[in-house]
Amino acid sequence: MANQILTHSSQSQHYTIKEFQLLVKDAPVVPAEIQPFVGVQFRSSADIYRLFKGLASMPVETFLVVHLDGKNRMVGMTTCSIGSMTSSVVHPRDVFRPAIANMTAGLIFIHNHPSGDPAPSQEDMQITRRLCEVGKLIGIKCLDHIIIGQGRYFSFADQGYLR
Repeated sequence: MANQILTHSSQSQHYTIKEFQLLVKDAPVVPAEIQPFVGVQFRSSADIYRLFKGLASMPVETFLVVHLDGKNRMVGMTTCSIGSMTSSVVHPRDVFRPAIANMTAGLIFIHNHPSGDPAPSQEDMQITRRLCEVGKLIGIKCLDHIIIGQGRYFSFADQGYLR
């Protein structure tokens, strides 16, 4: 199903992108409805892509932040921005406020490109650099930024941009 964002292999629950956004919008902790996804451990950018590839069907840019514990297991998530067809506004305060409240050790940023091309824009590069600088200052690791396109993705970590 093209409009699903999350499925969990040990659970039969599926959420449309809109349902998921409503569940996680500004939530510093994971609502009960998405508890099945708490504890999912991410080992690679491919793991992230498999779980979030449904974002490719969104008609506007949507910027999500996955909160991780020290073992890269999901402990929370927020939707930081729902933008336009070509951009979304992301402020570090909106990224880190819920992360601090959730006692997060690491973050993974995820957003889609409605054009289908996951190549990062200059704005994507700038916000990633800025978020990583803020994370370094406050002691929260920025582990990756995944851009989801149609049938493919771009990982800042895999390409060496987060060193």
